[in-house]
Amino acid sequence: MLGDFEYVRARSISEAVRLLTEADGTAAVFSGGTDLLVEIRNGLRRPKLLVDVKRIEELARLETPAGEATTIGGAVPLNRIVEDRAIRDRIPGLAEAAFSIATYQLRNRATIGGNLCNASPAADGIPPLLAVDASLHVVGPDGERDVPLRGFCVGVKRTCLKRAEIVTEIRIPPLAPGTRTAFVKQQRIRGHDLAVANLAGALSPSDSSLRVAIGSCAPVPILLDPIETSGHTIEAIAAEAACAAANAISPISDVRASAEYRRAVVPVLARRLVTRLMDGSGGA
Repeated sequence: MLGDFEYVRARSISEAVRLLTEADGTAAVFSGGTDLLVEIRNGLRRPKLLVDVKRIEELARLETPAGEATTIGGAVPLNRIVEDRAIRDRIPGLAEAAFSIATYQLRNRATIGGNLCNASPAADGIPPLLAVDASLHVVGPDGERDVPLRGFCVGVKRTCLKRAEIVTEIRIPPLAPGTRTAFVKQQRIRGHDLAVANLAGALSPSDSSLRVAIGSCAPVPILLDPIETSGHTIEAIAAEAACAAANAISPISDVRASAEYRRAVVPVLARRLVTRLMDGSGGA
């Protein structure tokens, strides 16, 4: 049973913020609902009001102009990201990550903003966005602000959002020509499952750097310091990434895997990720 709550479909961002503000902490943003409804069913959350933002036009925009920033509305379904040709061509690691989430039917409902705001350490959407230095545009009762994704998650299922704030856009800065991105994931079963560990990377030829992000191995997703690639072999870069990843994580044991297994598999995934990026085999 889901219990008793009111449901309102907001027609604008300002109306959604007003409803959330008036509810004074007793409301929840209803975007895709694929995580929220499960938490309500399991008694983890008990909102008195659900504010549906999925039909707000500004939150449904997906803009990928060539040579400019990519803008993804907070309520854009994951399947739109998977199927968008520009994202598949320019940021294939993000398309791969979105494709790895749940089933086709759920991805038609689940949104990228919901995946980020759920703030699960295992969220597949966060590492590929961390690797390309994404930021979030947030609107609330005190106005608008931009939040770097790197500081957005502050703990397990906790973000830096203030009361009644909404993530309206994810912004990805223009990537240098030739930038490669990729995503790798280890899970318990073949098919659709939460990550035992996931890694994403962005290899930039303009400054000879590799950025690697790791999920499901710490209370919040981790972004490693950039790794210099100029003048180094693939084997040397892979070894450095594997060592840096192993030193950065602080995994726990849970129903999906033991801490020991995560410590063993993350360096393997890091090497696999680097190889895909360096030899050009990455892609959606």
